[in-house]
Amino acid sequence: MHAKNIRQAILEELERLEATAPERAVDPIAVRHGLGALERDFEVALEELADTERIGLVVGQLYLRRNVL
Repeated sequence: MHAKNIRQAILEELERLEATAPERAVDPIAVRHGLGALERDFEVALEELADTERIGLVVGQLYLRRNVL
């Protein structure tokens, strides 16, 4: 899966799971498995999304930051 596609798929999955706030954060491993992404590709996409503040991490869980477009 192309990196841009993985990033978009992660954001869409977090929206689907309504993981939009720290108290609604979800397990990254479950998201990766749900998408069927390779671990390295998924980690790279997460780093890029975190760098652009599209997602946040809370104690190993991740969530979408809706206020950033």
